[in-house]
Amino acid sequence: MKLRPHHLIDIISDYGHGVKFTPHPYGHALHTVAEQVLNDLSLEIEFVLAADEICYPCRHLQPNGVCDDVLSQLDEPVSKQGYNDELDGKLFPYLGIKPGARLTLRQFLECVARHFPGIEKICTHPGEQEAYRRQGLEAGLSKLGKEN
Repeated sequence: MKLRPHHLIDIISDYGHGVKFTPHPYGHALHTVAEQVLNDLSLEIEFVLAADEICYPCRHLQPNGVCDDVLSQLDEPVSKQGYNDELDGKLFPYLGIKPGARLTLRQFLECVARHFPGIEKICTHPGEQEAYRRQGLEAGLSKLGKEN
């Protein structure tokens, strides 16, 4: 399964907050990917700096593999593609992995736990409180058996 690092971190954080993963109007596969990864810690993931399993069915993914969605909640709206590429571009070196790396979910959880707290400073999204992200990650890691 190919995933962006921040997508998996979002799943872990949302899981920690008890978010129910349901289909989204955009048609992306967050809900099905979350179910797969949360039910199989031995699932091997290839980490990518590109469209991934969540993006593939989304109505905003263009044939060239680029997302045409915009983060309009920002004071100056930005391309979601650019935002995601920049975010994952920071996460790869912070976590000590490179695009194309293959880890099981269990190994990725260990990697995130080694960088917690701290990783929330990078992966807190616009409009989200850093403390909220930290709480979600901590609870998600705990629920998945990884104490920091």
